[in-house]
Amino acid sequence: MRIKMPAIAVLLTAIPLWAHHGGTSLYDMSKVVTAQAMVTDFQWTNPHVEIGLDAKDDKGKVRHWILEANSTPVMVNRGWNRKTLHPGEMIKVSFNPSSRGGSVGRLIKLVKADGTELGGLSAAENAGK
Repeated sequence: MRIKMPAIAVLLTAIPLWAHHGGTSLYDMSKVVTAQAMVTDFQWTNPHVEIGLDAKDDKGKVRHWILEANSTPVMVNRGWNRKTLHPGEMIKVSFNPSSRGGSVGRLIKLVKADGTELGGLSAAENAGK
């Protein structure tokens, strides 16, 4: 019984960590979607900053997306802050779409209307490493 309890404790601790950090399996890292979009929501929260946006698809139909970015401390190091984006703002965005076909994605980079380029992921993170 003494051996089983530590093993169970390690297993129970490891499962949530694996689930959370398995993010690259949620997105199709071989695909990049680039779109002109309007920001609908900007959540400056942990564990990940989230950006809601509306973008037209290939057929001209507006599709609502939720993009996941990094944590707030990482985003600050990349030039972001809680006032970086505002609802109604037009942006150009690149992201990896969901591998399951939903309207979610993983932010790669964003370009504001004034030309300011902001990264969401490093090259290594975007490669899934």
